[in-house]
Amino acid sequence: MINKELFSKPAVHDFDWDLFKVNLDKMLIGISKHTRTPINADRWEEVIYVVLKYMNFNPRWNLGSHQPGADIWIKEFSISAKSGNISGGFLSISSYRLTRFENLNQMVNFIDIDSDKNYDIHLCCARIDNEYHRVYKVFVLENNIFKAKDLTWSEMQGVRTSGTTGWRGVHQNGVVVEIRRKMSNQLWINYPLRLCNQITEIKLDASKLGSDAESLIKC
Repeated sequence: MINKELFSKPAVHDFDWDLFKVNLDKMLIGISKHTRTPINADRWEEVIYVVLKYMNFNPRWNLGSHQPGADIWIKEFSISAKSGNISGGFLSISSYRLTRFENLNQMVNFIDIDSDKNYDIHLCCARIDNEYHRVYKVFVLENNIFKAKDLTWSEMQGVRTSGTTGWRGVHQNGVVVEIRRKMSNQLWINYPLRLCNQITEIKLDASKLGSDAESLIKC
């Protein structure tokens, strides 16, 4: 069950996440019956859009824009749709690249500029696959969980190569942020799962993924 005490924004707090979960579960299960392809990227954005449209929120979605920040807008708040990975007690998501900046101070300042955080929440879909099951876990996180200037920053050193491979910042609340040079200074954010508000968890039988795909031809 979602923990509304983790929300600081009134519009996010008051949103009917229980109803959103019911409709989201139906979408995740229904899509998985018709395709073995994982739900991520544009497909994940579409899932959110369809659920909000069904709930009569009149969402706006720019399909394929690939711009940093918000992907979907409703009157109440804006959403950055993300795919994520769960490992070692963290939810990890990738964000924008920072190659335009000359040094760490400039990157930190940019990360904290409110005008460039044109979204209110992340809606993150994490997938766990094994031989027998596919599990989807969906989380909602507000955009104000950390400030980059409040992190303790240090250089990351390569294991196989010499020199700096990027920078790592650690927040007192447990958030770990990395800027990875080999990925064009891409920003990676690792949220402790205790700070992540889980909306739902769906466990699917791997052998039944895409099992109804042929029904689309028979229609």
